[in-house]
Amino acid sequence: MSQIWQTPAWPRFGYDHARIEPELARAAEAVGEVTGLVHGLAPDEQEDLLLRQIVQEAMASFGIEGVALDASEIEASVVASLRHRDRAAISRRSDAVAELMLTARQADQPLDSARILTWHRLLFTGMEVEDLGRWRRFEMEIVRSAAAGPGDVLYKAPPPHRLEAEMAQFLDWVNTDQRLPVAVKAALAHLWFESIHPLSDGNGRIGRALIEHVFARNRALPFSLSRQVERDKKAYYEALQAGRRERVGGHPDTGAAEIDATEFVLWFLRTLTRAAASARDEAGFILRRNQFFLRFAPVLNERQAHALRLLFEQGPERLAVGLSAKSYRKITKTSPATATRDLRALEAAGVVTRMEAGGRSTAYEIQF
Repeated sequence: MSQIWQTPAWPRFGYDHARIEPELARAAEAVGEVTGLVHGLAPDEQEDLLLRQIVQEAMASFGIEGVALDASEIEASVVASLRHRDRAAISRRSDAVAELMLTARQADQPLDSARILTWHRLLFTGMEVEDLGRWRRFEMEIVRSAAAGPGDVLYKAPPPHRLEAEMAQFLDWVNTDQRLPVAVKAALAHLWFESIHPLSDGNGRIGRALIEHVFARNRALPFSLSRQVERDKKAYYEALQAGRRERVGGHPDTGAAEIDATEFVLWFLRTLTRAAASARDEAGFILRRNQFFLRFAPVLNERQAHALRLLFEQGPERLAVGLSAKSYRKITKTSPATATRDLRALEAAGVVTRMEAGGRSTAYEIQF
């Protein structure tokens, strides 16, 4: 069976405008709503949200490939980069990942091969990887699983001798094409790059960094897209496969051979809309959190403030569980008597209310 890059359609990616336009409008509205929310935040709140977004994007993009990162180290590295602080105490791997995530969002210079290959070196800092920082020198097949046999090949990428020319054509398009809506261009850039699969490893992570870069050329995404992708990796891989098919009958107007990327673009826009909805809730949560501490800071002692901040850091799901005397003692490392006194003081101040659910340890609902 011929691969898509072996057909006359390559690399002309097209899509069904009638099917795409409604999803594009929904995605644009959702992203615009989040962007407006973010612009309404104070500068320190915007920095907090940016930090969360970059850390989430790194964790999720690596997680899609089954690679676990230390969130606290990534956060420390991103903070150090954003504030130009000394990073000597932070592991080289976390620094490199942070640099990759941040430089992907820098769109003031054209994207070139050197930059992508630098990202590749950053991605595998301190690791032994074949063809590190250069285009791969071996054939690449995408299979169903590590134990897959010859009949389980999903896709075979272009051979090594074609990669330099393929990437030159791709990068020229990224840097010059201004016709497409930014979300559609980001989708096609990712699909095209993954179809070339020019690197020995890390193509997915670099491809998702490219999405960040394409958006940054217009306006950086104020949320993590990879976190939404990670929630349904199967659909992501299926969409990639579905977007590599030649359009039956060619282009609807000219009849020229064309790749029908409609299914992938649809998946991308719907994923973008869902990611924006989650980000809208998160931005609202940060705003409410800051208002909560602004309101109650005068009545909180050091232990109470520490416990509440820790719960807020864990997000709305953890807050919904409430705060028990047992968990308060564990967080603050204090005695039962002190914990009881602190919790009663919080209740009297209206910071928490006692939950009706019984049990051996009284639980309190946080009023935010």
